[in-house]
Amino acid sequence: MIFFRTQLIVVSYLFAFHSMAQGAWTPVADHPGQWYAQAAFSVGGKGYVCTGYNASQNTAKLWEYDPALDTWTEKASLPGGARQYASAFAIGDTGYVMGGWNNSTSTFFNDLWAYHPATDTWEQKASLPAPPRFAGVAFSMDGIGYYGTGAGNAIYYNDFHAYDPVTDTWMQKTDFPGNARRWAIGFAVDGKGYIGTGESSGVRYRDFHAYDPLTDTWQPRADLGSTNRRNGYAFVVDGHAYAGGGQDFTQNWNDFHRYDVGADSWLPVSAFPLNACKNGASFSTGNAAFIVGGNGQLPVLDETWRFLPDISTDLSESYSTTPMLFPNPAQDQLHLDVEGSGSYTIVNELGAVLTTGPLLRTVDVSMLPEGLYVLLVEQIEVRTMLRFVVQR
Repeated sequence: MIFFRTQLIVVSYLFAFHSMAQGAWTPVADHPGQWYAQAAFSVGGKGYVCTGYNASQNTAKLWEYDPALDTWTEKASLPGGARQYASAFAIGDTGYVMGGWNNSTSTFFNDLWAYHPATDTWEQKASLPAPPRFAGVAFSMDGIGYYGTGAGNAIYYNDFHAYDPVTDTWMQKTDFPGNARRWAIGFAVDGKGYIGTGESSGVRYRDFHAYDPLTDTWQPRADLGSTNRRNGYAFVVDGHAYAGGGQDFTQNWNDFHRYDVGADSWLPVSAFPLNACKNGASFSTGNAAFIVGGNGQLPVLDETWRFLPDISTDLSESYSTTPMLFPNPAQDQLHLDVEGSGSYTIVNELGAVLTTGPLLRTVDVSMLPEGLYVLLVEQIEVRTMLRFVVQR
């Protein structure tokens, strides 16, 4: 009987480890409206969702999400006008929204607008020197914004452009090597940009290509999953890229995968909790990602979901259930039983970074309210994530 209990404990531990290794989705505060086809970016640890469509009208509104407070606040609307399927990226303390389509007026856009959260103001910048379009891909790397693909007036594009905010100028780069398309997804990680999936003339894709800004060249990379898709999601959390969701004709997908840059492979993680996952907005605050709104077949959604990866699946990273920290629950101090130097980060359940510092044997948690937290310990080639509770 004792042997049986030991086996049960070991099996339970392995199951818990496997589940936690996939990350977790948690519902947070609903978006103030029911929208899809929105653009999103993140600045200063907060998320911003702009424009969109609610199945009857387009909007130019902008909303700010504060993960620390779990609240939405309406901000200054985009001056360029209501639209859907715009694109967005962020550089430093500024967010950028560009392109899109207003189906009510049959207007396609190629304008670029900079949003300054500190003053809640917009500033028009140089327009994309290419035909107006919607459903393109945008991301930023090393202080430069990138934009490509998309469609407008029944024409699909595979051109690719770089925006320099210092000079407010665009420069055309080597075209995306895949088929011209709209509704693709993209991200930037480890100094390269990635574009994949999407649709053109009723054909869906699952291919991915990596862009190297140093050589202005593209390289084919591993396909995403086993299903073609459009209108998916991509985001980067803790330096790792994730992608999934979307639709292939009438079939909606809720699978998600993490991209392993070194192995050029996609690793399955926890699926999105809803059966359908397309057409919403996604942004990352660094330690957590959020999916906002969207639609399945029907209805249009107002839900917001947070994704927090409990543990990376890289071999260089580890999860530990050994007593590396104590007491747990803690009151005012948390003691760490670790060797060597490094750094620590404390994140709350909403993914907001609360405090960081050099790795010490004692961490002051007296400023934290009661609740559940994640402690990220980073040392040379090792990253450990541990949960702890503050209780008084």
